[in-house]
This record gives sequence, structure tokens and C-alpha cells, in this order.
Amino acid sequence: MPQPPKIEKGKVIDPKKNGTVKDVKMPAKNGQGQAITQKPLQNAKGRTIAPKQNNITIINNKTYVTNIKNVQKNWNRNDHGYGWHRWDGHDVCHHYDRYGYHWWGWYIGSVYFWTRYYNDYYWWYDPYWHRWCYCHDGRWWWRDPSRVEYVYVWTDDGYYRYEDSDGGVVMEPDPTPPVDSPPDPEPAPAPSEKVYTSADGLRVVKISGDGKKTAYLYDTSDPPAFEPVWLGDGVDEVRFKLDDQGVLSQILTILDNGSFGVFDKDGYVIQAPGNGGVPAQPLPDPGSGTPDSSLGQSLSNSAAFRALSSGAVGW
Repeated sequence: MPQPPKIEKGKVIDPKKNGTVKDVKMPAKNGQGQAITQKPLQNAKGRTIAPKQNNITIINNKTYVTNIKNVQKNWNRNDHGYGWHRWDGHDVCHHYDRYGYHWWGWYIGSVYFWTRYYNDYYWWYDPYWHRWCYCHDGRWWWRDPSRVEYVYVWTDDGYYRYEDSDGGVVMEPDPTPPVDSPPDPEPAPAPSEKVYTSADGLRVVKISGDGKKTAYLYDTSDPPAFEPVWLGDGVDEVRFKLDDQGVLSQILTILDNGSFGVFDKDGYVIQAPGNGGVPAQPLPDPGSGTPDSSLGQSLSNSAAFRALSSGAVGW
């Protein structure tokens, strides 16, 4: 899983102090004097979206980044005009705004989008939440300018608080509503919803925020290797156990009644939760080498749980 870099306070762009995309006047003609035919990068419902993975791959070209740094280093700061470059068949427009930030407009295929390049990162302005997001490891991140210890990742058209978890990361939705409603508003996820992702990125466990706290296991492959697997209700926390090669081997669920369950990486039960719940996915045939649920026992007599609680087990 990607890890957000540490960005110091003062190195995060603040729209209240440092401007927004409104500080760019979208050119009507390109560097060849031709009318611009590209449209803003949007989804099918007309919502402006952050540059996607294929866009990020293009703008992260090392040659482009070197060119950008050279232009910005040698720029006449009295020049607030618009200059065009033609890089490998792409039209790229540069603008230096009144706040002292360099903008780069990317005209790729049939679409265009504008970014700032600052502090060695590309930055994209979210017109709905009025936030400056920076690009790192192929994803868009947001740090609150006043609380840089909090980091959020943009995913599924929303912001999720991103924190380390045992064997992976956990994301919780940011309940903050947009300042300006997007053209395709979706109901905000419940703030108590949690998304756990294993460190190898191959498995995700989602816990619903509806009070039932239902946990489902997902395979992240495309297409997924199996349908979502129910891991139980009343789940408060999920932990992942990795082997010596850093590959996921087991999944632990901790329930709100104090019990816990252990599953293999595909959701087969190893130790059933104390409330009697078992995953929807059937157990393999005996003799397959996969442990069955015979290890299930009450927590009061569980040496494994005592070891887990004491920290003797490496979860």
C-alpha cells in the first residue's frame, strides 16, 4: 500500500491563502494558434475529477518533470502570461500566477486538466471540497493545512482518513460535506464505516457503518478471484498477519462482544468468532491442508486470545 510522505506545515497549499484554479484563465488557443478542442476532465455526469492513473503516468514522465523544474527555476517572475510547450505530442501550457505558483495545463487526447507543481509534487484543486490535493505514489492525498498530521486519500469519489493498522492500513470516511455540490452527488458514507487494506494490497475488509458493523472480505484482483466473503457482524477492528515475505497469511477480526475470529487470506475460518458466526464461504474438504473451525472455543479458555491480548502473538 502507498504511504503518504511527511509534508511540513507551510508546505501544504491553502486555498484561503494561496489561490485556486480560478487564478487560471483557460486559453482559447493552443501553441500553434489553433482553437482548443479538448474538454475538461470530467466523468459521464459532468463532474470534474482528479487526473486518473493513466493521466498521472503521463505527467510523471521524468523528462517532463525535469523540463518543469528547469522552467520554474529560470522563470521571470514578472511574467504572468501563458506559454506553450509541445512534449512528445502533448500540448502543455505554463502559467505563473499572482500568488507565486506555477501552473501546468495538460492537454492530452480529448481532455485537459490543470495542476500546480510545488514542493516536488503535482497538486490538483478539488472544486467541490475546495481542497488542494497532492499526487504521490499514483494517488491523490489531502492534508489539512492547519493539521498536517491528518492525511486523507481520495478514493471512490470521497475522502478517507488514512492511518496505519496492524499488517496494513485503515481508512475512515471524512464526513465533511462539499462546499459546492457536485453534479452527481452521492450519499456520504457513514463516518463509522471502515476500510482495512492489507499491506500487500491484495485484500480489503470493509466494515459497514450502519450499526451492524458487518465485515466483508474482498479480493482486489481484476477480476476478483472470489465473491465478497462475510466475516461476521459486530466487528470493531481488523488486523492482518503477514508471513516472512510480507505476504498476507491470516486475518483477525475483533468483535464488539470481546471475542475474535481468525480466517485465512481467502476468508476460510480458522477460529470461529465467539458469537458463533462463520463466513459465508464454505470450508474446504477435510484433508485439504486448510485448518477447520475445530479450534473455535470460548475466549475464557482461549490461550490464543490471552497471547493476543498480551502482545505475545504478532498481530
